[in-house]
Amino acid sequence: MNTKKMAFKTLLLSAFISTQAYAADIIIKNANVFDGTGSDLIKNANVIIENGKIKAIETGKIKEKANQIIDAKGKTVMPGIINSHLHLFWNMYDLPPKMPATNDDEAKQFINGELKERLHDHLAHGITSILSPIDFWPYIDEVKKKVEAGEISGPRVFMAGPVLIQAGDYYACAGLSGAELKWCDEHVRLPIDTPKQAKASVQKLVGYKTDVIVYDGVTNQKEFNLPSLKAIVDEAHKNNLKVLVHNADAKNVPAMIEAGVDVFIHPPAITKDTDGRYLKVLGEKKMPLAITLGFMERYIGLGFASEKDKNDYDIMQNNIQVMLKAGATPLFTSDVPGIPAKEVIPMVTGVMKGQGIDNKTILLSATREGAKALGVTNLGTLEQGKIADLILVDGDPLKDIKALERVQLVVKDGAVVVNHLKK
Repeated sequence: MNTKKMAFKTLLLSAFISTQAYAADIIIKNANVFDGTGSDLIKNANVIIENGKIKAIETGKIKEKANQIIDAKGKTVMPGIINSHLHLFWNMYDLPPKMPATNDDEAKQFINGELKERLHDHLAHGITSILSPIDFWPYIDEVKKKVEAGEISGPRVFMAGPVLIQAGDYYACAGLSGAELKWCDEHVRLPIDTPKQAKASVQKLVGYKTDVIVYDGVTNQKEFNLPSLKAIVDEAHKNNLKVLVHNADAKNVPAMIEAGVDVFIHPPAITKDTDGRYLKVLGEKKMPLAITLGFMERYIGLGFASEKDKNDYDIMQNNIQVMLKAGATPLFTSDVPGIPAKEVIPMVTGVMKGQGIDNKTILLSATREGAKALGVTNLGTLEQGKIADLILVDGDPLKDIKALERVQLVVKDGAVVVNHLKK
């Protein structure tokens, strides 16, 4: 072969290799994009995904090649949904509530059976991230690692591990006795009776490599233990971990905020704040607030609620309105442990619409604000360089929030993991 022909073939081969090396992994074309930043819908756009991340969102003609091109046909692409409060190891959907595991063997069976199926179903319905607060250690860590390794197909798991709580009975272990109660207690909570004890418990969670710290500000506290809370916040923030309040009496909220807590993952209750003296500050600081009324509404609807439960619900309703009107930032949270995946989105959006929250705010609560509440900067919006967790829904959820229930495609870490477009 002469030298000129050889050089020409080498040049062609080089060009081919170069084109392949720089081709995008996936391009989703003809999409209307809600990018989660708060900007208007980007119409007729192409979402370019490369190396598991968002490379660009462009309009007009596609300018590069891709290994896979998906035609959205005018449907909406948006960030994957972040559920900021779902207990993975409990079951309070079936009533009366029950624990799925009360010993090591049952915990492992639950992970590899029911929970594995449940997680895949959540992913298939567009939920790409879950914060699981107050779960059994070390089993929640095992779940997180199995998801990361691809052994379980499911949303990425952010974990809190055991809850920080005062000594005494704990409702998570209600109805158990003997060895089962001992097992539950040892795996689900850590003590905070004194500041020294609280600091040591946070340090233990840091060693566990939890993603956040969850604190119960009500259970077993005859008087609000502010010194222990301050110790929790100080130690958590030293380790760049956010402190999430799982339960709170409304009258203690100003002191909790002064102590430096970051998020409230249940509406503060017990005290009914009729004039905003306790809760207005939460709204003024735009603090993240989980509006977890779905469980109570279901509980009441099925006839399991006592008069006290109904009164608590009334207080929560009142307090939520005080906080929202003052400017609190709502979060997309289902709470109800064991809830079937297909019920999560209609339940949460129904609760939020019932509180007067508009569609755009609901979408932001499930994306940008969920990531902020977790202290995560690489999720929650579709921007260059961020992890490509996204969903394609049939319709425009800004106009019709029920479009979130029509998930057609799920991309996680830049790979298509669920595709209903083929059907």
